Amino acid sequence: MPEISISGVWQNVQGPSDLSSFRGLGTGSITWGQAAETDTSSYEFEGGTNNVDVDGAAWVLGTFTHHNYPIITPFERFTVDLYITASVANGPTRDLTITFDHYESPNRGPEAAQADEVTVRPLSAEDKWRALRFVKIGGVESDMIFEGFYSHDTQVLNQKYRSPEGKSNRADLHVRLARYNGPR
Repeated sequence: MPEISISGVWQNVQGPSDLSSFRGLGTGSITWGQAAETDTSSYEFEGGTNNVDVDGAAWVLGTFTHHNYPIITPFERFTVDLYITASVANGPTRDLTITFDHYESPNRGPEAAQADEVTVRPLSAEDKWRALRFVKIGGVESDMIFEGFYSHDTQVLNQKYRSPEGKSNRADLHVRLARYNGPR
């Protein structure tokens, strides 16, 4: 099985009129807001190296961590891009941008209502969960299909990630590769 290495950095925040509270753009960790208590909220992405097969099983693109702590914020929603670099051993390197939508809960009401929500925007106009020609492995152009967020807490795979308030929440980004069959 070919080896693929993944890395990623956060960039291009959009949504709030004041972007000055966002720190860490261009790195694997981005923070935002003014802490209401001791910690501020942040995202981290940690890529890794996997052995993968085209048309094979799902694998972990990387681990997404949302440090979700109460913040003083004038905004509820924003988007941020995760710029992924995929390097195939003895093969080409490709880049992909995955846009995350973030809903910052107002932290009122029952505990379940205080969870922030994170989703991924469509990866292509042709198929919202498929990034066309993501990588070339063994001469085969392959699409990447986003399977979802696999929560470390609940051990459930979902397209929407609910991140409980007041702690660090981790989810693996599950994807699989499928043979590219031309324009869709």
